[in-house]
Amino acid sequence: MMQQAAKTGTNTVAAGGTAETVVLGFQPSYVRAINVNNLTSYEYFAGMTADYSITDANGGTVAAATSGGITLTADGFTLGTAICDTTSDVVRWLAIR
Repeated sequence: MMQQAAKTGTNTVAAGGTAETVVLGFQPSYVRAINVNNLTSYEYFAGMTADYSITDANGGTVAAATSGGITLTADGFTLGTAICDTTSDVVRWLAIR
């Protein structure tokens, strides 16, 4: 059976300020998440510190976030509190093995 190399999905934030875990069935080496409500994107590359991400805010400011970002799990990843900051926000993501 062929293993998937990438997955995409959408999370609607259930409770603002609470991290949400995405189960993929594999640990990705790259994750990109975009909060479509505030137009901020977050990227995580394998080897980065847990909960960190590279952010690109609506105003075009690129920065290294050191909390509330993305953390890899054994079979997926967690979207941190900075990404899931507002109830009902929509977060679209791409995860690559």
